[in-house]
Amino acid sequence: MKTKGTILSLTIIFTLIAAMIVSGCAQPSTGKAPIVIGYVGDVASPGTKPCMDIQQMAVEEINAAGGILGRPIKYVIEDGKGETSLSVAAVQRMVMGDKATFYFVEGRTEIALATKQKSIELYKDFPHIMIANGASGVEVTASVIQNYDNEKMIFRDFNPEPGHYAWANLIFSWSQADGPNTPKGMAPKKWALLYENLDWTLLFRNGYPTLNLPTWDQMAKDKYGIDVVYSKPFSARAGMYLPIMDQISKAGADMIFVVSSWFTDTEVIAKQWADSPAKDIQLYLYGGVNQTHDFWQLTGGKALGALTASYETPITNYNMAVVTKARARGIPCQMHVLCAYDDIYQIKAAIEMAGGTDDVGKLITALETVQVDNGTLGPTKYEMTKVPGFFHSRVCADPNNPTQMLPNGMAIGSAQIQANGEYVPMYPGKYAQLDKYQTPAQLRAAAGAK
Repeated sequence: MKTKGTILSLTIIFTLIAAMIVSGCAQPSTGKAPIVIGYVGDVASPGTKPCMDIQQMAVEEINAAGGILGRPIKYVIEDGKGETSLSVAAVQRMVMGDKATFYFVEGRTEIALATKQKSIELYKDFPHIMIANGASGVEVTASVIQNYDNEKMIFRDFNPEPGHYAWANLIFSWSQADGPNTPKGMAPKKWALLYENLDWTLLFRNGYPTLNLPTWDQMAKDKYGIDVVYSKPFSARAGMYLPIMDQISKAGADMIFVVSSWFTDTEVIAKQWADSPAKDIQLYLYGGVNQTHDFWQLTGGKALGALTASYETPITNYNMAVVTKARARGIPCQMHVLCAYDDIYQIKAAIEMAGGTDDVGKLITALETVQVDNGTLGPTKYEMTKVPGFFHSRVCADPNNPTQMLPNGMAIGSAQIQANGEYVPMYPGKYAQLDKYQTPAQLRAAAGAK
């Protein structure tokens, strides 16, 4: 006969066993201290939340495979709310409180510059590495060469502003009817250039004498014979672009090139373009939510015919496998989102090369050295050529000739949005379907739209 004491003892034992099972399912215990990796960014932003989500996905993959050198990764997030002062405070909490060995900061240059200074201040007592995710401002890594001893912990997983000349070069080349990358039936000669009115586009608008780079307007004219009939900065998230579209139509443009970032309301631009006198003018959107298939729903189908940078179409042998997994989890894959995923595996390789995380100086050297060949956008490696801005940025454009992409650099993609939101690849050449290009007017007519 069981006594009350026996029943109570058995109940406690079963409760403890159940708790151990639940704990074990939540995260396998290795008995080793976790490696802390974190992200400081606006958790409410469609430009940064997917970066956090896809890094969490990569962390789960690595932990499920045994972690790094037998140690699990602990992934932490601090909400900087898109504000500089709050982001700096978040970095301090992450580095001093969470003891993060690596942290990422969202792709706004002004925020990256402020958190960079906080990292420099904290490094002596709390050695760590900062990686700017998707920030283009040349200043983020420009001073690392000259002040290497104090700034060696600062990296960027993206192309600096001068490197964007290589990407613009590709888009401008579509003005050449016989160009190897030109979609069939498209050779626009009169262009409207709209620049997001933020600091990161100043270099494109003013030129960059440091590397003998002209303005983009001048490059379009001198290299490709393009007639730039309209060129103006526009306010990001202004919400009203119809007057601009009307002016572009009157200027006689046959291409609208919108130089936008992750934070531009490109969905509003596309909807107003489709309802404006400029609707038959080809639209190209550079950065923003247009890079994902969600854009079709966001515009109510009015993005039909637009050209866009695209990262949910085939770019490398590997990217679509990652995109498929991410989309199953509801993660839209813009370019910097795929960079964020690649970053976790590059960190893993660097830690393995360094033999652990105890010596951050050794870890920095490993991060400067290691290359991961199967990145979603091609090989993942940091540029060590000592050209300001490029040094400690991801290998992409040629630092000595930024108008040219490196064959082993970060790959890019472009597509046209066609019927039912299908993204038809237009670049890179290996996957391009150039003969499937149609003008916006042709696509609307086929869809029975006006």
